[in-house]
Amino acid sequence: MTLPTGLEITVFDEVFRNRPHERFDALRAADPVHDDKVLGRVLLTRAADVAATLKDRSLSVDQRNAAPDTIVQKLATMQDREAPRSMLVLDDPDHARLRRLVTHAFNARAIEAVKPKVVEVADALLDAVVGKDRFDIIEEFSSPLPIIVIATMLGVDAADVGDFQRWSKALANVFSPIRSPEFLAALKANADELSAYFERAIAERRAAPRDDLISALVAVDDGGDRLTTEEIVTMCNLLLLAGNLTTTDLIGNCVLALLRHPEQLAKVQASPARIADAIEETLRLDPPVVQSLRIPLEPRQIGGCPVRAGEAVTTFLMAAGQDPALHADPLKFDIDRADKTHFAFGGGVHFCLGAPLARAEAEIALTRLFARFPGLALTGDPIERNISAAFNGVQQLWVRP
Repeated sequence: MTLPTGLEITVFDEVFRNRPHERFDALRAADPVHDDKVLGRVLLTRAADVAATLKDRSLSVDQRNAAPDTIVQKLATMQDREAPRSMLVLDDPDHARLRRLVTHAFNARAIEAVKPKVVEVADALLDAVVGKDRFDIIEEFSSPLPIIVIATMLGVDAADVGDFQRWSKALANVFSPIRSPEFLAALKANADELSAYFERAIAERRAAPRDDLISALVAVDDGGDRLTTEEIVTMCNLLLLAGNLTTTDLIGNCVLALLRHPEQLAKVQASPARIADAIEETLRLDPPVVQSLRIPLEPRQIGGCPVRAGEAVTTFLMAAGQDPALHADPLKFDIDRADKTHFAFGGGVHFCLGAPLARAEAEIALTRLFARFPGLALTGDPIERNISAAFNGVQQLWVRP
């Protein structure tokens, strides 16, 4: 048996992009700790290995610790500039410090406070498609919703929301592996405009605080430790990019799963609170984030296999959720599963800080969508997956209301 390797385990491969379980199943059965020598990485597809690796505090997420021959360093040489480092790619104690400070502002109270706005935005977006014969869930609902919500949380002025949406949509392409000089120039221009906007907003909040997340981040003080302007700008960008993309894809993937499984949708329509179960099952089977990186700082064994220091270890979060050792009939979309274990938000100290917001947005959005359009159905248009290294969603999702 010839195992998939190299580009066959990336979104450039049609099978991996549209039927990733075929690649995952082959590796999990024959080589669950796969040394991909073509691209320079080790791939984990078993739930037990992924769970243990995500929880291991001795492993690094800092790409600067990767060996020169790994895919991480190969990609680093292609970057057009050194971007500010978010807590996603920082180890402790730097990661712990930033997470502790940010949690003072980005907390359960802030998420609870924004829920009425999520309802308002969802209803307004749905109002806009009433009367249409068909509409694209992604373009007209799941993409603008989280952008507008995070703009509200950050305190973006109403007059600036149009620019904010434009910058957000442009910067969503930062994760695209297909690049050109023109693409990079446009990306840089939009990134610079957005960062300049945040810098002005931070200066304004320092002078005159408001009731918004930027003001809360400015005000954070933990025993004299405060966030710098650059750290707040980087955090705002992180909330905007990673948070918006994942929520867009979560909503889109869940709509797609329910429309493809009318018997499951019927359960949700009979008991709307069960949309939470549908969301968790989507996170398990078709999560918005496919993989996460860890780098060992010294030689070790993972799953009984030797891994060298500096190796780029890719934990396939999607593969772990589909592991038959963890879930019976793992490729079945079943909202009645008693065990809802998944790895969609990572694990360990780097468990996604935005998970509660993503769940809240998705639950409200999907509840409002199916209440407004109980007869929602797919149009039969082709469904193409995005070409993105780490994120998993569809380009368009055309439906009939």
